[in-house]
Amino acid sequence: MGCSAVRRLGGWCLTAAAFLTAQPLNRLTAQAVTPNRATAYLFPTDVRDPRAVWVNPAGLGVLRDASIYAELSVGDPGAHGRLRQINAGFNSRGLSLGYQRDIFDGGIRGSTLRLGLAGGSQGLAAGIAVARYGGTGLNSTGWDFGVTYVAMPPLTVGAVVANIGQPVVGGQRQRVRFVPGLTWHPAPIRALALSTLAHLTNHAEASYAFGAAWRTPGPSSRWPIEIIARLDTDGGLRRSAFAFGLSIGGQNRFGAVVTTPGDASHIDAASVYGLVTRQPVAGR
Repeated sequence: MGCSAVRRLGGWCLTAAAFLTAQPLNRLTAQAVTPNRATAYLFPTDVRDPRAVWVNPAGLGVLRDASIYAELSVGDPGAHGRLRQINAGFNSRGLSLGYQRDIFDGGIRGSTLRLGLAGGSQGLAAGIAVARYGGTGLNSTGWDFGVTYVAMPPLTVGAVVANIGQPVVGGQRQRVRFVPGLTWHPAPIRALALSTLAHLTNHAEASYAFGAAWRTPGPSSRWPIEIIARLDTDGGLRRSAFAFGLSIGGQNRFGAVVTTPGDASHIDAASVYGLVTRQPVAGR
C-alpha cells in the first residue's frame, strides 16, 4: 500500500465519518465521548504513527511515511465485556485523519473526527490537530498544538497544549491542558525507551505518567517485538492506573494493550490494534 492508497482510504474514512455524525439533533445532544484509547499507553515524545493525532500531532511529522491503523477496545473484558471504543485513522507524510466511535450503555453513542497536520526538520517537529465532537452542545470544536525536539541523540523532549477553544464534551467543558514530556534512550541499551509526562491545568490537580518500552534491537529480526509498561499517578504520586502492551511486527504490526486501576485489582479495558506502514519510494 503506497501513499496514494492511503490517501484514497482517507477519503473513504472522511465520507464514512460524515455519514456517522449526520444524525438527528435530538440523538446528538445525548452523546458523549471518552479519551482516545491511545492516550492511556502512549507518550507525546514517543509516538510517530497515526495515533499521534490523538496524543501529540507533532509526531505525525517526524517520519515521511504513509500508515493506517485501527483499534478496538473492550471494557471489563470477560463474560460481561462490551465493545466500548472503535478507532481508525491514517497518516500520509504529516497529513492525518482519525475517527473515534464511543459506545455507551443505553444506546448512547459518541463520535470524534480529528484532522492533523504536521512537519519537521533537523530534529524539530510541530503539528496541529482540530477535533470535531459529535453531539456535545454549544462548543464542539477544539484544537491541540504540539512540538517535539531531539535535544540530543538519546533525548527527545516535547509538549502539547490541548483543548484550545475549550470544547464542551458530554456536557462538560474541557479545560486547556499543558502536557510536557520527554523520552530517553539510555546509551548502553538503545532498544530501551524511558518516558514521562505531566498533565497540568489550572482547574484540577496535576497528574503524571511514567513508562518504559523495549523494542527488539536492529532490523535483522524477522518478527520485531515491542513491550510497553506505563504507570499513571495523581499529583501526590499515588498510583491511579497501569498499562501493559505487547506488539509484534515491523511495518505490519499487531498489538494488544490492557489497562488496570491503580491497585491492579482487575483489568478495566483491553484493546487490540493493527498498524500498516509504507516508506516512500526513492525520488518521490
